[in-house]
Amino acid sequence: MVGLPLQCVLWGCLLTAVHAEPSTACRENQYLVNSQCCDLCQPGKKMVNDCTEHPKTQCVPCRKGEFLNTWNRETRCHQHKYCDPNLGLRVLMEGTLETDTTCTCEEGQHCTSHACESCALHTECSPGSGVKQMATGTSDTICEPCPVGFFSNVSSAFEKCRPWTRFPDSDESPGGDSHRDRDPTCHLLGVCLYQKSDQEAKR
Repeated sequence: MVGLPLQCVLWGCLLTAVHAEPSTACRENQYLVNSQCCDLCQPGKKMVNDCTEHPKTQCVPCRKGEFLNTWNRETRCHQHKYCDPNLGLRVLMEGTLETDTTCTCEEGQHCTSHACESCALHTECSPGSGVKQMATGTSDTICEPCPVGFFSNVSSAFEKCRPWTRFPDSDESPGGDSHRDRDPTCHLLGVCLYQKSDQEAKR
């Protein structure tokens, strides 16, 4: 007789384990609190109170200068980004209750990161090099050495390498001359020096 209550206790534990209550699965844009599914707050709003048996989740809009861009249960909204002019930044697109402010750089500068939190001046290609790809608001200048037949004698973030130009009436010119009897000696700055012929040298 003593073993019967113990056996019942064991069977009771087994039945409890087999017939455990199913877990609650909430729908999309809901969350579980106190075994109840509550609606998330929509973008642009923050949560004030969780839902109860009857009222839905209490949400209020973010204030001016704030935003939330996802369905959420946040109790605070995020501040809009500040585009600091001291860092070369300006507003590209004003933020809303659902989106953050987008910053970009002033003319002649580019963002130093994907988040565009600061700017840097566009790189200038030095003499002997030209612009292969011009800088944008998010990328720097790409330079390349001038190939044979081209030159650059300036530092610039815009100038490409230019072809040598011919000046037939000059002994020193930035280009070859087809009626000279000697080939010019040139370098990447575009300066070509001509050697005079023996007859020209005696004049």
